[in-house]
Formats: sequence, structure tokens, C-alpha cells
Amino acid sequence: MPAMLTAAVVPKLRPALRPGLLAQVTGRALPQREAVRQYTDKGVVAVKTPFKVQLGEGKLYAWCSCGLSKKQPFCDGAHKAVGMTPVRFKMEESREVWLCGCKQTNDRPFCDGTHKTDAVQNTELGQNVAA
Repeated sequence: MPAMLTAAVVPKLRPALRPGLLAQVTGRALPQREAVRQYTDKGVVAVKTPFKVQLGEGKLYAWCSCGLSKKQPFCDGAHKAVGMTPVRFKMEESREVWLCGCKQTNDRPFCDGTHKTDAVQNTELGQNVAA
């Protein structure tokens, strides 16, 4: 399937915000009850199944890599809050494909079956897969 891609962007990461760092930069600390979410280069689990979609020849697509988009599996700009970027790609032919929903695939943006692993299945939606 990678031969169908004509362009892809590797996600860029913004360093995770740590409570101590926030205090140094702004002079105020996070309240203790607030959790600081860490984002990995693979994003959070959006769903635990892939998306079967019909994609058109020559069309440019932006696959959500962060897992936060409300328009899964496609990007809606939610990544801006965490410093990631979508995977942009263009199809060389019209066809039906399975796009990854768990965001843990090694064949971005396509599903490689990673959603079937215990690591993904045991992860709550909206959370990172434990290392």
C-alpha cells in the first residue's frame, strides 16, 4: 500500500507540558487535581477499529495522527493543541481502503492490525498506549 502515497508528513511533536516547567515559564503552577496529558508520536487511541473508506484518485487527504479529531479518521485541526501534524497523502487511484483508527499503526495512515493487540484493546479511548 505505501506505493499509493505520493506525499506524507511525519508528525512533529511539541514537548509535553510538565507542571514544573509551567511554573518556571509563567510563575504559576498547575492545580494538583489537573492531569497533564502526555502525547506520543503516535497520538491517543481514537477508536479501537479501523475505518473503511472510499478514497478518490488524485484527491489530497489529511489523516488525523493525534487521535483528537471529531471527524475521524480525518483531521479537523485538533492537533494544534498538542503540536502534532496530520499525515497528508494523495491517492494514485480511487479505491476502498482501511484507515487506522487507533493511531498506533506502523503503516500510516493505513491499518496494519495493531488495533487487535492487547496493548491497544486495554487502553481507554483518548489515552496513550502504555509503553
